[in-house]
Amino acid sequence: MERGARRAWSLLPEPVASSRVAVRARRSASARLHRPRVLRTLAELDEMLERLDRAGAVSDDELRLGFTTFRMEVDVQMPLDPYSPEYRQAVFDLYEWLHGGPYTPKNELIPFDLERLSDSPFPYSTHSGPTVGNHLIGVGHVIRTLDLAPNSRVLEFGPGWGNTTLALAQMGHQVTAIDIGPNFVDLIRTRARRVNASVEAMVGDFSMIHDLEDVYDAVLFFESFHHSADHLDVLAGLERVVAPGGRVLFAAEPIYKSMAFPWGLRLDGESLWAIRRNGWLELGFRKSYFLEALQRFGWQAHRVACAETKWGEIFVARRAEQGKSSRGRG
Repeated sequence: MERGARRAWSLLPEPVASSRVAVRARRSASARLHRPRVLRTLAELDEMLERLDRAGAVSDDELRLGFTTFRMEVDVQMPLDPYSPEYRQAVFDLYEWLHGGPYTPKNELIPFDLERLSDSPFPYSTHSGPTVGNHLIGVGHVIRTLDLAPNSRVLEFGPGWGNTTLALAQMGHQVTAIDIGPNFVDLIRTRARRVNASVEAMVGDFSMIHDLEDVYDAVLFFESFHHSADHLDVLAGLERVVAPGGRVLFAAEPIYKSMAFPWGLRLDGESLWAIRRNGWLELGFRKSYFLEALQRFGWQAHRVACAETKWGEIFVARRAEQGKSSRGRG
């Protein structure tokens, strides 16, 4: 259909094709052609996931293109109070329906070939110019936004492949990296040894924020905070690990100006694939809710964006100047 539309357009006389009315009509038609399919049942979702399997067998780029072709709409009545236990339960009930089982942090574990990916971890393993380039720009944007003094202390939660971790360590910063996956911790240690960088990498989940004894000049969440099963508990623990004058960076996190609910599961193609296929927790946050939640625990945040990459949005949080407000969840 799209190819036929393009051919028909090419046959129009130039004055007609370039007119304002024609250009608007073309944009509208293009938007309709590329509108994601809306799914409402698990059977429809599984059908699309099979298509993604075939796309992924071709290339990582084809898989990521497939993510954009569908989304889901579900009829869910969320409780009014986003800080209530009932609201949280509704979110995880939806997760259980989508995934086919209850959530556990163990669902975040990812098996991979340590020897092979030590040489070529994500994003290099995708062999995709756009993916590698965009990720490197995103890492650079994080480092530039941090703008740390030499030999700063950095705590990173969910470092995954360790690209940002190693870059900061190679700059001479004292980096502590905590990941739930023992294989990711081994990967970071292996990569750090190869470049003679010092990284304290340990296995743990977000709850370790309440057990750490040190304080840090910066705490970093880079595409990891939205995997927290209790994000309010994480926010509550920030005070004890951030040094006076320190900052918290939430980088490439799904924090949107407009979202159907204050927080909850994202239902775009990539998130649905991650939840249904892999069991990962894929939360999203309405910007107003996220900023309010930070304020409840004594933090204020501002946005620093880099338009050149999808990994380019960062929220930088600092302690509120006028003391801390209510610290409860109600």
